[in-house]
Amino acid sequence: MGIQARLISAIFGDVIETQVKERLKAATVAELEKEDIGWRKLTGNASRNLSPLKQDRMIEIGFWLWENNPLARWIIEIAKDFILAEGLPYETKHKDIKTVLDDFWSDPLNKMDLYLEKHVRELFIYGELCFPVYTGKQTGRVRLGYTDPAQIKEVMTDPENAKMVIGIMLKGTLGLEGRKLRTILPEDAETIVSPAARRLRETYTDGECFFFAINNVTNSPRGRSELLSTADWLDAYEQFLFDYADKWPLMNSFVWDLLVESGDEAAIKKQMDAFTKKPGSIFGHNEKVKLSASAPDLKAVDAETGARIFRNHILGSHSYPEHWFGGGGNVNMATAVEMGTPAYKALSSKQRYVKFILESILHYVVESARKARYLTVTDEEARAVSIITPELTTKDVAKYAAAIQQVTAALATAELQGWIDKDTARKIFALAIGHLGAEIDSTEVKKAVDAEAVAKAHVDYTNNVAGA
Repeated sequence: MGIQARLISAIFGDVIETQVKERLKAATVAELEKEDIGWRKLTGNASRNLSPLKQDRMIEIGFWLWENNPLARWIIEIAKDFILAEGLPYETKHKDIKTVLDDFWSDPLNKMDLYLEKHVRELFIYGELCFPVYTGKQTGRVRLGYTDPAQIKEVMTDPENAKMVIGIMLKGTLGLEGRKLRTILPEDAETIVSPAARRLRETYTDGECFFFAINNVTNSPRGRSELLSTADWLDAYEQFLFDYADKWPLMNSFVWDLLVESGDEAAIKKQMDAFTKKPGSIFGHNEKVKLSASAPDLKAVDAETGARIFRNHILGSHSYPEHWFGGGGNVNMATAVEMGTPAYKALSSKQRYVKFILESILHYVVESARKARYLTVTDEEARAVSIITPELTTKDVAKYAAAIQQVTAALATAELQGWIDKDTARKIFALAIGHLGAEIDSTEVKKAVDAEAVAKAHVDYTNNVAGA
């Protein structure tokens, strides 16, 4: 390069370089915007999530209502109390599997006897549960942490399958990027996630976690609080009661109305001075002086009616009948049973999801112990862990017993008339008796009855031969 060229470069080089960079940047952005047309983000499907700000506010409102609003607290606690079983909520016939599960349940960090109720409560308050998982490499021992839903920045799904939650991105602190946790998927799920999801999961290197959400739709991986839809009404109901409490002293107060007919100001003052307000005092007067107590008539809406309207609107949206909360009203036994049906259906749905959560966690505990070779069992034995859930309704044994008696008589008549065979009668009877909680295998019963008949025939034949 000549002297003149080097001189020009020294003088104008910085300016030219800056202009070139700006033009390249503008061109690159424009091209990227063109390329983005018709494409969706790699990090997720079209979402029905709340905005991050609304999600965080919902979490804080849900907690505030549970902590301060009696009706909101009752809505959360009644669901938790109904759906959880007392004692250990699992059972298995395999001794080694039970030992592994018992160790997990009573682990000093897990303390599931204490935390299971808290976690179910938190699920209903926040709509989400996130458990970071720490697994021992040697023993496969599983320990659960807990992440406040308010710390969740984003829930990532498979770009090609909104059903599959593949990772959780947490919020950072002090300018640092938040942790990225891979969600624990079923064993065969790793083989069916899309290539894009596998590449995303490779960037989530800060550990594994369980994530559960309720009250959401498929393409809304973030959960919703049980109290979200009624939050404003719960607050309005509480404010209604507070206003009524403030107004109650005024409604109970009264003033003495002293009427002095044809009296001037001096006469009225004289009568007022003579009148004492002490209880039991004597007030003497003639026909021109009248004294009466006046109470305020504020023409307010009846408080009980107003409170009932608010309360039923809130309870009805959660499928609970009004007599479950604080009073029986005009409800009798028949209507109470019918009004409880929607509540039991709603509670049964919640119970199934809590059962799914426990099944997912306990299955992972068993599989972790198997992978570490701390537990040696077959696949069938590993799956033979059942979750115990309480009955939501109390069965009317007398009613079922009367119905079973009628069914038995009808089956005997049908069999005698040749309308059904004995095996069909056994199956129908087993189905009827199942409503009492007793499970009868009609096939096994047939085998036992046939065996008894053969044994009895053999004994009779032996006795006959011996007698002859």
